[in-house]
Amino acid sequence: MLNSHDKAKALTTPSSLFKTPGEVVSCVDLSMADKTAVLKQWEIDARLLQVASEEGMTGGELNQLAEVRKAQKSLGVAHIEEDGAPNKTGP
Repeated sequence: MLNSHDKAKALTTPSSLFKTPGEVVSCVDLSMADKTAVLKQWEIDARLLQVASEEGMTGGELNQLAEVRKAQKSLGVAHIEEDGAPNKTGP
């Protein structure tokens, strides 16, 4: 069971509480709005990790962008459009 502190943490650093994006989808303690927000943050984190990886600045973290998109699709949530997503040229 997630308390309010855990929910707040999930909204800022999802991978600190969930091993996979699929766990977010199946979490009964999160509302649909919370799940959407958590997955959006996870997508942003994954995109930033992708940029860092291209620059050779990662510590070996697993990029779960494909899993995030799969989880978003299972909830019927749209992912961030490519032109609005973090990349090498801006946010």
